[in-house]
Amino acid sequence: PFWDAYWKKDANDKLGWRLDYNQKFRGDVYATHGLGPIAQDLDIHRGDRMKTLVAMDTKSINGKAWVEKMSGQKCDKFANGDHTVTLISTENGKMIEVQHNTMTPQPYNRMYQVVGTKGFANKYPIEGYALSSAQMKASGVQPTKEMSGHDYMGKADFDALVAKYRSPIVTKYEAMAKKVGGHGGMDFIMDSRLVYCLQHGLPLDMDVYDLAEWCCLAELGTISMDNGNIPVQVPDFTRGAWNTQKGYRHAFASKEEEEAVDKANAAFTAKLKEKGAKYWKKHPTTKADGKSHQMGL
Repeated sequence: PFWDAYWKKDANDKLGWRLDYNQKFRGDVYATHGLGPIAQDLDIHRGDRMKTLVAMDTKSINGKAWVEKMSGQKCDKFANGDHTVTLISTENGKMIEVQHNTMTPQPYNRMYQVVGTKGFANKYPIEGYALSSAQMKASGVQPTKEMSGHDYMGKADFDALVAKYRSPIVTKYEAMAKKVGGHGGMDFIMDSRLVYCLQHGLPLDMDVYDLAEWCCLAELGTISMDNGNIPVQVPDFTRGAWNTQKGYRHAFASKEEEEAVDKANAAFTAKLKEKGAKYWKKHPTTKADGKSHQMGL
């Protein structure tokens, strides 16, 4: 998990920032990756909030071994355990489990899983849903066969359910995202969504209160583990406003507003390309001279 080209800043950097950070600090130091999606799914700060957490970890075996392998020196102290688990309870009686492990061998797994009173959903690497026939019908999808909710539904039912609740964000950006790439297109969709909200003056999908709460898990988990895995209260960064908005939702502009912004974007891009073409015509770059030029826009 610690690649030279990615984690090291220069030839003298033996460990790289990520391994160095894990050696010095204890806890789930990368909680946002897994916590963000589930926080939105559970309406955190939109009708619910994280209330209490308990964290625990294993001792460090592989962490120390990595330091010794990469530094060539004996490692007597490594703060973070090889495997960390954080359990969080919410104000409305829900529970979140977050795991952090960059040290031990295991197949890649994002561990996105939702267990509800009337259904189950599992994402990468095994994607599947489990609903009863009654719940499928209540969701607006006619099941192809009787389902108990205790087995993954078949492909036909799965595809019908996904089509029914397909996000307009995915519809809008999926084709271009696959073409551009970046974590399978995820980066492009997230960046495009941010730009969309800014261009239209809409509320962002994540705010500073989300940032504070998602990131505080590292510090609060450390407090819990350093004191015998005690429960630790999660601060209310919203100062009581977590229950003002009811339910997480994405903001969208009207069709007319979208068309106007798209037209302005196209015009600006065309003008930018025209200016760029004139610049490169005036300052041609060849492989022979080995030089590159920056365009003064």
